[in-house]
Amino acid sequence: SPALGDISQRSALSQDSATTIVTAYAVSNYERTSYYNGITNEGEHPDLLYRTGSAKYPWIQPSDRHAYQPTKSIGGVFRTPLNDVWSTVGPQVCQLVKDRKLSISISLARFVTHEEDGRGTPGPVVIWIGVHPGSTAADTAHEVSQNILELLEKNGVKDVEVEWHE
Repeated sequence: SPALGDISQRSALSQDSATTIVTAYAVSNYERTSYYNGITNEGEHPDLLYRTGSAKYPWIQPSDRHAYQPTKSIGGVFRTPLNDVWSTVGPQVCQLVKDRKLSISISLARFVTHEEDGRGTPGPVVIWIGVHPGSTAADTAHEVSQNILELLEKNGVKDVEVEWHE
């Protein structure tokens, strides 16, 4: 995770025209609005709030205005170490989020990123947390996500990411 002193890792989020919040954990506006491109047929997809995998799976914004924007599809999570312990850790994950007084939905997912040639690349297993738009700061999502990852590690689960969407 980026250090608070590393200004190159900071993103600004505008709440309104008079207030700007700078946080080390916010994603860029482009990533926020494009990350889940394609997961719904109607074109309306959730916005990304925060994800733990930013360093391991960097988001690369297309640099050409005519560049292909990858799409994603969402799939289930089967036969993974997380499935083996989810009945135990799932309620604990919910409690970690609820302790912050957040109204949420939590799902397990695996996203596949589709390139222009149609090939799909499966991503990691994701604990996908949905919150009401504007209800949660990226800093809060980061803190809770770190607690979730610690809980998973204590239960022998690695290679899982946490993503928050609005």
